[in-house]
Amino acid sequence: MKKILTALLLFLSVGIFAQTLPEMVFVKGGSYSMGNPYSDNARMGEDDEKPTHRVSVDDFYIGKYEITVQLFKEFLSANYTEFDRYGVRHRLPSAPDSVWWQGHPDTKAYWDSQIGTWWGWNNNYPMFYVSWFDAIAYCNWLSENEGLQKVYSLNSSGSVVFDLSKNGYRLPTEAEWEYAARGGNKSNNYRFSGSNNFNDVAWVDDNTLLTGPRTVGSKNANELGIYDMSGNVWEWCTDYYSPYFYRNSGTDNPVNSTSTGYRSLRGGSWHYRVEYATVFTRDGPKAGYTNYNYGFRVVRNK
Repeated sequence: MKKILTALLLFLSVGIFAQTLPEMVFVKGGSYSMGNPYSDNARMGEDDEKPTHRVSVDDFYIGKYEITVQLFKEFLSANYTEFDRYGVRHRLPSAPDSVWWQGHPDTKAYWDSQIGTWWGWNNNYPMFYVSWFDAIAYCNWLSENEGLQKVYSLNSSGSVVFDLSKNGYRLPTEAEWEYAARGGNKSNNYRFSGSNNFNDVAWVDDNTLLTGPRTVGSKNANELGIYDMSGNVWEWCTDYYSPYFYRNSGTDNPVNSTSTGYRSLRGGSWHYRVEYATVFTRDGPKAGYTNYNYGFRVVRNK
């Protein structure tokens, strides 16, 4: 009886403290032309997408899907506090308040007509309404629980620094993100991640009709078998954001480590127009800011 109880307690403890690991895809490194190559009015994009420049990235692993609500709930249940002093404590956000709805009447009209709970926290949806600090805290928590080296830490002045040589989980660099979104060494040079037709691969406001995110992996994958790199939610990257970074970017595993107060986002979202879901569109809000469009996926070094 004692052995049975011991085994049962061990089983329960594993069930309580075990975590679900993100499914990862191997990306063989290589070189590519980063940035927006188009000059016609319909596709020329923004100035921060130019000039195109040749870069190389090493092998890495990247999440097959965006981090889901279910995975993020496991992190929240651990009450992990690292980096929470930079903003609101890591938590599952509330549904949009009256101020948000006032600014999004089309979405509110849809939601008011539905039966059921707020659509945002379906376990299979991408997690969103996360800040950059929430995302790196998740990465460090996952690394710590797996016995890996944590990538993010605080320096003596209290600023976040990162060491990309560590073997733990982290956010992709912009160069890694774009390389993976383009299909890596299998790229067909599509405008969106896996197709030139956004309807094949992306959830954006043109096909969600502002009605919320969708289950991860419910559109087609790109050439590497990665889903939702166009649309569903914007994805945080490790880099500081600068609209001028491409003018002086390095060529070998480039990452913008020069502090600007802003962090890079890539990929577009369910509540943004289709032109923001290309493989080269960039954005850069403050690291502590978030809204119902911001999520992330993780990477690891090979």
